[in-house]
Amino acid sequence: MQRQELQRSDYRIRKLIGVLGLALPFLLPISESQFLSSISHYYYLSFSSLLFIIILSSFGLFLISYKGYESRDSEKISDDMLTNIGGLAALIVVFFPTYCTGSESEAIDALCKNGDYPLLGHNDKLTNTIHLVSAGIFIFTMGWMSKYKFTRGSDHTNNKIYRICGNIVWAAIALLVLLFIADLIKDGFKITKYDVYILETIAVVPFAISWLIKGRTIQHIKDLFKQNQSLQ
Repeated sequence: MQRQELQRSDYRIRKLIGVLGLALPFLLPISESQFLSSISHYYYLSFSSLLFIIILSSFGLFLISYKGYESRDSEKISDDMLTNIGGLAALIVVFFPTYCTGSESEAIDALCKNGDYPLLGHNDKLTNTIHLVSAGIFIFTMGWMSKYKFTRGSDHTNNKIYRICGNIVWAAIALLVLLFIADLIKDGFKITKYDVYILETIAVVPFAISWLIKGRTIQHIKDLFKQNQSLQ
């Protein structure tokens, strides 16, 4: 198969997805000066809810806009289709937020008790299930991109990194699924207060790194330094 060229916009989208992925699990607790039991629970706090909605919506729109490479004969799903699935899942996560229960925040617990939910907030198990499934699909597709789509190039070092990132993403998802199953068997089961948040972060950061590398971010930074040095 001949090498396919990407549009510049695709490289920009890769960088933006990478930056957003790195920012998400760190900006949210910084914005509210507290950790919650999951990334999704930041939807219920004033400033972090804006960040959550903006970042997840941007994820969705960027992924849907991303075209990537055409699929090879051996591939059943193209880059475009895979990122469309992931992007749509990210948007569903925004429109079907997690329920407010179990956030480890007294302020959010008060909202739950009073039923004074912000925006599309709720305490409905079915809506929460839609949220969890959509979040799982979103992260799963990002792991797929890293492990199988990004490894079609000839850079063996980067390919190794992509595979490691994809494996970490999927391992984190598997552990999250096990935690949810354990919670169903034993109601309220938790290893720590923040086990879900920790595993979500472990899943998000590697796929963000793989998108940054695939977007040639390091090379572009080096080029900028060279340009600045030549102008001096």
